[in-house]
Amino acid sequence: MSKKKTETLLSRDEPKERNVHSHIAPLYLSSTYIYPSVDEAQEIFKGRKKGHIYGRWSHPNAELVEEKLEAMQAKKNTKALLFSSGMAAIAAVFQALIKPGDKILVQGNIYGTTVDYLNHFSAQTGFESVFADLKKMNEVEALFKKHKFKVLYCETPSNPTIACYDLEKLSSIAHKNGAKVIVDNTFATPLLQQPLNLRADFEIDSSTKFLNGHGTGISGAVIGADKNFMEKDLWKIRKLNGSIISPMDAWLLNLGMKTLSVRMEKHCSNAMKVAEYLSKHKAVKSINYLGLKSHPDHKLAAKQMCGFGGVLSFELKDGYKAALKLMKHVKLCHLTASLGTTDTLIQHPASMSHYFVPKKQREEFGITDGLVRLSVGLENAEDIIEDLGRAMR
Repeated sequence: MSKKKTETLLSRDEPKERNVHSHIAPLYLSSTYIYPSVDEAQEIFKGRKKGHIYGRWSHPNAELVEEKLEAMQAKKNTKALLFSSGMAAIAAVFQALIKPGDKILVQGNIYGTTVDYLNHFSAQTGFESVFADLKKMNEVEALFKKHKFKVLYCETPSNPTIACYDLEKLSSIAHKNGAKVIVDNTFATPLLQQPLNLRADFEIDSSTKFLNGHGTGISGAVIGADKNFMEKDLWKIRKLNGSIISPMDAWLLNLGMKTLSVRMEKHCSNAMKVAEYLSKHKAVKSINYLGLKSHPDHKLAAKQMCGFGGVLSFELKDGYKAALKLMKHVKLCHLTASLGTTDTLIQHPASMSHYFVPKKQREEFGITDGLVRLSVGLENAEDIIEDLGRAMR
């Protein structure tokens, strides 16, 4: 073959074997993949041989993290899929399971945008969301006798009230009545709690948060106990909706997960110190942290989890006014509606993350005007405590 012209050389990347063994997994920014032969291409398209076809379907950066999430699970033969956000992950599971006319039983005190999603799309697409206190097992049993639920949706620890829910008992009731169980595990991550090992069907994580850990990307994960359903039904929804995680976000997520174990250990120990301080502060009406023995769910959390997490919430005695004053006067704690990063983040649910939830609905489940949520970072705990104490004077 004759020597290629300059334009041709510049416009192409010729695949060839290179003696390069990267220490960190490379970032694959290719939208498509080429094949060494027509026969191999056909085998991949037919599903007879593993390979990548198009970045909307799958890509190496997503696959690497998915395999790590699967390897973390105590339950065998699970399947993980990564999405462009936690909400994309939640929406995909609902789309796969819920049809018009179906009913779902939902925990009352969950992430505000999940409530907003259910309130909006239940009206738009014709399914019914029934919000209830999932701590009351008799009430849960009664609701299942009254309604034929397709799904039970739970979040534990809950956002932002930091309550713990008995996943084994809830799963037992749901499965007895033919319903699937979905658990938002964002606050715990698979490191501290494994819903599938507690009989849930799906674990959802906003991997934007603790799994990434640095606030550098947006993503969501679904881990399912039914590998066949995940690989066919849920994967197809992700493929058709185009909701796969981007290669860059997957690459950043993989980097963040390398330090997950050491970060979560520090998040937990710092949160415990801050919770102990707040539990004695005169301006604080109540403190929600599962690590405190005074928390009503402490024993359940100790049984169900292997760490109490890095997020706590507390209610101020003077309500809304005191909460806003605290937000205005903190210096070290950053005011933002996210969580799970290396620095301490503070927010006021009533005016931020749960602003779009009707006041009556959020207050019914403990999300009051005076509630403040704190994602405790990796700073020295004394500095975090000093900042809060000064802001509450």
